Amino acid sequence: MKPWLTWFSAAFLAAGIPWWTAPYNHFTLSHPLSILGCVAFVCIAAWVAGWTPLGLARGGLVVGGGVPCAVMARVVVETVMDPTSHNLWPFEVVLAAVGGFALAYAAGLFGRLCRMGLRSS
Repeated sequence: MKPWLTWFSAAFLAAGIPWWTAPYNHFTLSHPLSILGCVAFVCIAAWVAGWTPLGLARGGLVVGGGVPCAVMARVVVETVMDPTSHNLWPFEVVLAAVGGFALAYAAGLFGRLCRMGLRSS
């Protein structure tokens, strides 16, 4: 198995499980499961960028890509059940991608800085 696939799958599940369990029009980031998913996502991104051979650039792409894929999975499943439920799905996916990649790169930068700080001490 490819090493990046493990990290992508972990980020996909960290972003997806809180997203999939909440009703479509009642999702909030203040829900405890959402907070746990965000913390797990940040930890995964920091670890991948700081302590794996993927580094910041590829690690941010791998981990950040899990968020729009999780949103797209929900869109596909719910559109099959009710074709009118996600009329604006391209906007959902783009907003999830922007937020996911931004958070992944910010957390990845934090992971790289932590590793550099530990190496220099």
